[in-house]
Amino acid sequence: MGVWVVGAAVCGVCALGACSAGGGDGGRANQAGTSSVSGSGGSAAGSVGTAGGAGVTAGGSSGGVAGGSAGATAGGSTGGSAAGGGSSGAGGAGGSGGVLCPADATFCSSFEDNAMPAKAVYKFNAAPGDWSRDFEVDTTLFHGGKSSLRVKSGSADSGASGAYQMLAVPAPSGSFWVRLYIQQTELDIGGLDHNVFGGAADSDEPNSPVMIELAEDVGVAFNTNDAVRWPMNYGRVNGAPMPFSLPKGMWHCIEINYDSAKREQKLFVNSAPQIDATDYPASVANPVKIFKFGFNKLHGPPRKVWFDDVAVGPTRAGCL
Repeated sequence: MGVWVVGAAVCGVCALGACSAGGGDGGRANQAGTSSVSGSGGSAAGSVGTAGGAGVTAGGSSGGVAGGSAGATAGGSTGGSAAGGGSSGAGGAGGSGGVLCPADATFCSSFEDNAMPAKAVYKFNAAPGDWSRDFEVDTTLFHGGKSSLRVKSGSADSGASGAYQMLAVPAPSGSFWVRLYIQQTELDIGGLDHNVFGGAADSDEPNSPVMIELAEDVGVAFNTNDAVRWPMNYGRVNGAPMPFSLPKGMWHCIEINYDSAKREQKLFVNSAPQIDATDYPASVANPVKIFKFGFNKLHGPPRKVWFDDVAVGPTRAGCL
């Protein structure tokens, strides 16, 4: 586990359940099986918008929630719910009042054309290559705009390179924020095996000496050289696996604050804090200055992963 293999990564979210976030009056499109978010109508989310250890999160106090085909929940600290029948809907602004591309972002993309995003680096067998080997812009499934980025699956797409399928983009040195939306349609994110969806690194090389992973390893977690930090009350609890999973068929808003100097890494899922890893990792040889995202298949199986509305920079972009 934890060995990088070279050649041959909501706004509804919950742990062990499906949910959706509400907010203001904006309109971003959700597609095929995603949870749907409406504007000021519908059932209002609670003023706090977080349902504690279960990982269920909801939007701001004025937001309304309408369920997509996967269902949806909204509420305050105790959690309420509302279910709808539509398979898609128009999304409002998230509880954190996020922006698509902050002015100070070092990287930002909604993957709206077929070119590799500006500033991104793709490497195959440690050398620059054609990014279309492992990625495609997909107009059939997206969080906002008209398209998203899909990581190709080695079992379903001819020509996919194999285990390591990552884009590397620039980040402020030492400390930075990431906001991304992620979805899988066939499997929940957060199985028992160790695979990687992103991470903060010290270089754009596939085998970076420093890599603080956003991974699945007994659920969604940080993993650095097999040192793992989980959300509170998840992971291996009293020896039993208790994974914090993100349900398939939904967009999930992931925010991370990496700080290699302070050795503190924070994970937020749909604006709700889930991990605050202090004194982690044990040491950092070089400051992080790169963010990688995609999929690194360490323990399989191959799968399709979608990303959208990715922003990296010195300040928090927030969920949309």
